[in-house]
Amino acid sequence: MMSLTRLAALFGLLIIGACSQSEQSAENNQASGPDYNLTYDLFISGGTIVDGSGEPSYAGDLLVSDDKIAYVGAVDASKVKAVETIDATGKVVSPGFIDAHSHGNPLSDDNDYLRSFLRQGITTVVLGQDGSNPGGSDGMSLSEWISAVDAHGTAPNIATLIGHGSIRTLSGGGEKDKVTPEEQKKMEQLLIDGMAEGAYGMSTGLEYVPGRYADAEEMAGLAKAAGAHDGLISSHMRSEDDDLVETSIDELLAQGKYARVNATHIKVVYGKTREQGEAVLKQIRDARAAGINVTVDVYPYLASFGDMSYLYPEWAKRESEFNDAAKNRREEFREFLRAKIKRRNGPGAILISSGEFSGKTLEEICAITGKTPEDQIIDFGHNGPATAHFIMSKETQDAFITAPDVSISTDGSPTMRHPRSFGSFPKVIEEYVVRDKMMPIELAVNKMTGQTANIFDIQTRGLLKEGYGADILVMDLDNLRANTTWTDIYAEPTGFDYIIVNGKVTDPSVKADKPTFGRVLLKTKGD
Repeated sequence: MMSLTRLAALFGLLIIGACSQSEQSAENNQASGPDYNLTYDLFISGGTIVDGSGEPSYAGDLLVSDDKIAYVGAVDASKVKAVETIDATGKVVSPGFIDAHSHGNPLSDDNDYLRSFLRQGITTVVLGQDGSNPGGSDGMSLSEWISAVDAHGTAPNIATLIGHGSIRTLSGGGEKDKVTPEEQKKMEQLLIDGMAEGAYGMSTGLEYVPGRYADAEEMAGLAKAAGAHDGLISSHMRSEDDDLVETSIDELLAQGKYARVNATHIKVVYGKTREQGEAVLKQIRDARAAGINVTVDVYPYLASFGDMSYLYPEWAKRESEFNDAAKNRREEFREFLRAKIKRRNGPGAILISSGEFSGKTLEEICAITGKTPEDQIIDFGHNGPATAHFIMSKETQDAFITAPDVSISTDGSPTMRHPRSFGSFPKVIEEYVVRDKMMPIELAVNKMTGQTANIFDIQTRGLLKEGYGADILVMDLDNLRANTTWTDIYAEPTGFDYIIVNGKVTDPSVKADKPTFGRVLLKTKGD
């Protein structure tokens, strides 16, 4: 199979996170050798090691002491003493996956310790996305939330970002068109404080209220604050529509003059061709070649998820504006919605995912209520129910999913009625590696592990390497399936024979005891 280094040469670009974390090789591991005088906690024998760096796989073994990887390479099994042994013959052994964009709160009973991420091999999630602080609804500071999570328990490890929308609200800026200098200063200090408490940077949700009201000056100030403390800005950009995505990327690249930036859950809304995806990648790669540290992640599904606000005109985004438009500008509002729905593939492409009509399309709901689609949207009220929007094409999105320099995410949560919440990572391996052979397993695993760890600067995860956290998967590729579909959203993936978090073998199934072996990772500690 082709190594990631070779792929980099073919693409003529720097592969973010491909090998920069890892000088590891089978030979280097074997040079030092294991200590046969020790008793290890876990011995994984006879597997195919896919170490997360993107380099070629190799036959090898793995030893774990406590919560750390003690050795990776060939061992004399007759000399190894271990508390527990796993026979990985015929299986792939890889690092646990890292989800570049996750939602959920382990403190919520509905989220069940975030164990749904474990079921698809994810052992670390990155929370605090789309401009909202992690656990923001709990009314806690980040440090209080971290303490509460560690006391309560979490299934996967958690890395956090500070949400731009949250600190805009906390600073007094809220939904203002323009923040004051004092509010700007408060935002920057809140971001700095959050990173001092262990956050890995800041997230933005520039398509949402209040993030959409941030201007270039506001974002530049925050980017400088993030960059000065080695933080990342991971952005839900201002628009992903086919006619606006280039401008939105340019806006993010402007922030990239001051800090590392990541275009999260990249897509081309209304995209039809692979060339449209390749054009976005060229824009990113050209910026990278010019010195901007910019990265990208993607989920492997063709429907986005959010609410009805995606359909509203600019003059009806705020709740007060929506209510005024519904009452005093209804016909104009209807006309806008009618055109927007048509462009977004019609009412049959909008699936309601919460409330009394959950599981029905807007078209099906209108057949029940007798309303037009535009009136139904207005009558739902501001933001409306949770909604999936089928507005992407496989041709366009495959350009991102198979790109060697784009990491994988779910943009899912334990309570989100979207298959991406439960099957994103196995879907990539099942379809793009095993079925369609569009990329080798080494590249797919790198896009799910080492590359993502490098993007966020999570220093001790993402590789099978001595001294790293023992987050490990033993996968049976022949039986690896996502299983989840739009008609069976909560189906559990198969093919993950062992899921190990911080050295502990876990059972993520509903029937099992709480698998709370994860912890909050802190950038300040180099986790």
